[in-house]
Amino acid sequence: MGLIRILLLTAAAYALTLIAFPEWGGHQVYHVASLSIIAGGAVGLWLMLKAMDLSFGLMKLGIELCFAGAVVLYLAYTMPQKSGFTPMEQWAQGHRPTQAEARQGLMRLGVDADSKPGSLVVGLFPTH
Repeated sequence: MGLIRILLLTAAAYALTLIAFPEWGGHQVYHVASLSIIAGGAVGLWLMLKAMDLSFGLMKLGIELCFAGAVVLYLAYTMPQKSGFTPMEQWAQGHRPTQAEARQGLMRLGVDADSKPGSLVVGLFPTH
């Protein structure tokens, strides 16, 4: 169950990064390598938690959330964009993802932004 939770957290982090910064280019090698690194890290983290046999569920969850945050930072610093700036560089320049970009990101992922789940995700972002 722990491995599934870690993979779901990191998948959510990856998907939200793709949705928030929808101008990711056609760098399939980057995405395949990133997903492999993330999956390998998730399995490594799960094995580490198993070896440590932490009985505190809250501590496990905290470590897993830190790993998901590390995934977001990795993607923010390395994901190529059509603009030539990584998401972190765009963030440093004052760019903040909006609902319009979230709609565009969902459409690029093949999700209808006007559906119930799509509108819930779009609602996480500010209008301007």
